[in-house]
Amino acid sequence: DEASMGLMRRSGRTWGRAGSTPVVQVVMQRGGYNVLSIVTPKGEMNYSVTEDSVNSERYIEFLDGLIHGRERPLILVVDQAPFHGSQKVRKWVRAHRTRLRIFFLPKCSPELNPDEQVWNEIKNNQLGKQPIKNKRDLKKRLYSALRSLQRQSERIRSFFQLPDTLYASMNVL
Repeated sequence: DEASMGLMRRSGRTWGRAGSTPVVQVVMQRGGYNVLSIVTPKGEMNYSVTEDSVNSERYIEFLDGLIHGRERPLILVVDQAPFHGSQKVRKWVRAHRTRLRIFFLPKCSPELNPDEQVWNEIKNNQLGKQPIKNKRDLKKRLYSALRSLQRQSERIRSFFQLPDTLYASMNVL
């Protein structure tokens, strides 16, 4: 799955003295990073961070890194992002069909994608509650959050135990 992490998007709660509105400082700069990730029912996670937009070429680079050195074919369940089904990606997948299979989720069904929980965890539970100063700070905190989640195999496995994502873990563990 893919997601954008921008400087301006923040969520969370704060508090202040009764009767006065709390002041929260925010970054007014634009910019951010795009992240591709993959999670497995075994609790593994791979990711790639870039400043560039995610397109067919970038996605193919990511897929090539995933299948490099694998002994068994990789089966991916992906959403309907335009680059997932582009002509370039289809051609590349056909050329590597013995090492990679891609299945598409129905349109507008993020609840079926276990990898969406990565973005919920990173955006809402980690980065969204931190004061980000600038793009360099965002990059440092983004990598830290991704590495932290990557080490939490049990947490990643839990993404596959939700009622809508159980299908993705059947006969895999």
